Amino acid sequence: MKKLLFSLLAVSSIFASDLNLEITNETLAGNLNLNLPKNENFQIRGTYLYYDDENKNNYYSVGVGAIGENALDNYNSKLTIFIDYDHTKDNSALPIGIGVFNKNFGNFQHPLFAKAEIAYAPKVLSFDEATKFLKAKVELGIKPIKNAKLFIGYKTISFNKNYLSVGYAGIGFMF
Repeated sequence: MKKLLFSLLAVSSIFASDLNLEITNETLAGNLNLNLPKNENFQIRGTYLYYDDENKNNYYSVGVGAIGENALDNYNSKLTIFIDYDHTKDNSALPIGIGVFNKNFGNFQHPLFAKAEIAYAPKVLSFDEATKFLKAKVELGIKPIKNAKLFIGYKTISFNKNYLSVGYAGIGFMF
C-alpha cells in the first residue's frame, strides 16, 4: 500500500498545483495538493511525513477536499471541507476536517498568507489500534516571488495519544 501511495504521489507531483516541504529537527514532511483542471474547487491532497525516531512510525495521508468561495466575508479567504485517510504502522483513521485559507492579507510589498485546518475522527472512523484521531495545523507565510512561498507553522497529530506536536519551517512551490 505504501509503495502504491508513494508512486501515486510521485506521479501526481507532475500535475501538482502546490508542493510544500516542512522541516523540523526530527521530521521531514512533503505535502502535495492537486486542483483538478476542469474544477479548481476540487482538490486531491497527500502528505508523507518521515519521522527520525525509532519509536515512531512514518505517517501518510491522502484525501480530497472541496474549496469554497468568500469565507468569513473576506474575498481573499476560502473555506475548505476535506476528508483524508491518515495512517501510521499501527493506526488508521478517516477524519473529516475544515480549513480556512487567506491567500493575501495586509498591504505589504510581498503577499502574506495564513492557513488553519482541523480534522477529527471519532471511534467509528478510527481503525487498527486507534480509538480517536485529531489533527490541527496553523501556518503563516510570505510569497517573495509569484510561484514560491516561505512559511512557519505548528501542527499536532494524535491517535489516542500524541503522535506529534511540533513547530516547523517550510518552503512551497505553486504551479
